Amino acid sequence: MAYSKDSGQLFGGGGANGKGMPLGNLTSQFFANIYLNELDQFVKHELKADFYIRYVDDFVILHRSKKILEDYKIKINHFLKHKLSLELHPEKSKIIILKMGINFLGFRVFFHYKLLRIKNIRKFERKLSLLKQEYEAEILPREKAIEVFEGWLAYSSYGDTYKYRRSLTKKFNQWFPIEPQAEVRSIRKQENFKRKVEESNSLFTVQKTLQLFKKGMKIPEIAKHREIKESTVWQHLANLIEHNHLTSPLL
Repeated sequence: MAYSKDSGQLFGGGGANGKGMPLGNLTSQFFANIYLNELDQFVKHELKADFYIRYVDDFVILHRSKKILEDYKIKINHFLKHKLSLELHPEKSKIIILKMGINFLGFRVFFHYKLLRIKNIRKFERKLSLLKQEYEAEILPREKAIEVFEGWLAYSSYGDTYKYRRSLTKKFNQWFPIEPQAEVRSIRKQENFKRKVEESNSLFTVQKTLQLFKKGMKIPEIAKHREIKESTVWQHLANLIEHNHLTSPLL
């Protein structure tokens, strides 16, 4: 049985002022990585953990033994308190069965796929609703809404979210239409957004091919089902292999 340990947030445990590590900007994240380098060295060289992943103040350790992970947790917390004046978050630091998925960087990570966490989706959609209100009140230019939306699409694309992104793109175009009389302040931004939407649509069609292939359908069957050429199906599979979304099929 595989286990994982998800650290959640680190927070101050008696440093200069007892406050947690501020991670709101890139400078803070840079210094957090420098500061936590000692933790990396401890986990790798002292605990000799084989499967350790850290991004700023979130980290995961994978091991087949729950007992060993419990020992890791005790030793890491002791190291953080005495060496870095930090400690593990008491509620977010836990040992879980790997097949249940790991919460990491806003995603729920499983063996073969990654899902956006529901609370993150709801948080963004609330933000999008506020942007819609400002756009309708002519407070917010469409270009600004596009910047926010593009950032979310780029982030969410790291998970298995193509249906969600397709649906959200339709909603965005409905909520933020280009009025004929409206002044386009940045033609370049509008063109870039159009290009990214087209690229996103292209990604969706590749993912449809992947879904059918995973169901066991052969190349001719996929082509017939999707009403596309067999050569197009092969291009989709080659693209998926190139981006490590699919191992080389034996067809």
